Amino acid sequence: MAAEEQGIRLVAQHALTGKLLVIGDVPVEQLRLYSECGLLRCPSCGGELRLKAGAVRQHHFAHVSLELCAARYAEPESEGHRLGKLALYRHFRRDAPAAQLEWHVQLTDQRVDVFVPPNFALEFQQANNTAEEWRARQRLYEQAGLCAIWFLGQVRYSETRSEPMRPISLYDPSPVPRHIFEAAAGAFRIREMERAMLEAFPLLYYLDPYSQMLTILVPRSWQAQTLRAYRYRLPLSLCQLRPNGLWTPLHNQLGEKLLRNRRK
Repeated sequence: MAAEEQGIRLVAQHALTGKLLVIGDVPVEQLRLYSECGLLRCPSCGGELRLKAGAVRQHHFAHVSLELCAARYAEPESEGHRLGKLALYRHFRRDAPAAQLEWHVQLTDQRVDVFVPPNFALEFQQANNTAEEWRARQRLYEQAGLCAIWFLGQVRYSETRSEPMRPISLYDPSPVPRHIFEAAAGAFRIREMERAMLEAFPLLYYLDPYSQMLTILVPRSWQAQTLRAYRYRLPLSLCQLRPNGLWTPLHNQLGEKLLRNRRK
């Protein structure tokens, strides 16, 4: 992928005022003027950025030169990834105006997709990291005192053909809701990163960056690359951040006991 793709940012800093400028928060004509005057800077390296605001792709900033920016070593982001973290930023800042997009964690030298005060790190994950890579990132967030909430890209969601989706049986022993939020049961293909997440968290979240619908998997059991789970879908707009982490209307229905019990 081209170097320009690696240097893409959704946040720029005004060279004179130091103000952070987020794509979508500032009128594009104003950003275009700043760009033409050479007033856009990378918040990480201070290098000059240019506005890219065509008719086809998501508007963004790109480095004039990546030579001095650590972003040149970063994994290139897809269009879907940029849309996903923008969706998270725009939704959760409604209750937290101080939320920041592409926030730099000084202690661990990480860049969080979205930071929401006081301590939430929201990550939109589409790339296929190994389990160890994911665990390392999670440990760094914990060391920095951050509560990381991981949203997988919808492209990672995969139902198996051998066990197609079905209604949740009335005789199912688990006390889960059966008739809300498109409730269904089935089997899903997961990779090692998802398995690592299931060792740490009770649920998997998949976000469609285009429709902004959230798919939630409540595990029943998993073995190798197959996860058997209950599936629910609801709009991101119904989600909130609470002291214990992400809250959705489904959490009231699941109950604390089920959320604590992760059964393999």
